[in-house]
Amino acid sequence: MKTTLLALPFLLAIAFVVYAEGKLTPFAIWNALPAVAGFALLWVGRHARLAAHRIGCATFAVVATLFVTLFHLAWWLDWHGTATGSSTSALAFIFVPIWACLLASIAGALAWGVAWLVDRRRLAR
Repeated sequence: MKTTLLALPFLLAIAFVVYAEGKLTPFAIWNALPAVAGFALLWVGRHARLAAHRIGCATFAVVATLFVTLFHLAWWLDWHGTATGSSTSALAFIFVPIWACLLASIAGALAWGVAWLVDRRRLAR
C-alpha cells in the first residue's frame, strides 16, 4: 500500500505527459524520463541511512516531476502562447527533460547540503 501511494503522483505525472502529447511516442517517453528517474531515485534513496541523502533524493524527485508536469500543463493550456507563440516552440520538448534533470540535480544537491549541515550541527551539540 505504501509503495502504491508513493508511486501514484509519479504515475499520474507520466500519464499526463503522455496525454498532453497526444499519444505514446518517443518524445512522450523522452519527456516522461525525469519523472521515472525521480521515482527511481526516491525509491533507492528511501533506504539511505543518512537523512540528508533521503532529503536530496526526495527533492530531486519532486522538482524533476513538477518541472516536466508544469511545462506540459503550460503547453496543454497554452499559457502565454507556450504552444502557439512560435513556429519552433515544440523544440522545447527536446530540451525539457534535460532542463528538468539539471534543475532537479541542483535543487537536490542544495537540499542535501543544507540537510547535511543541519545534521552535522545537531550532532556537534
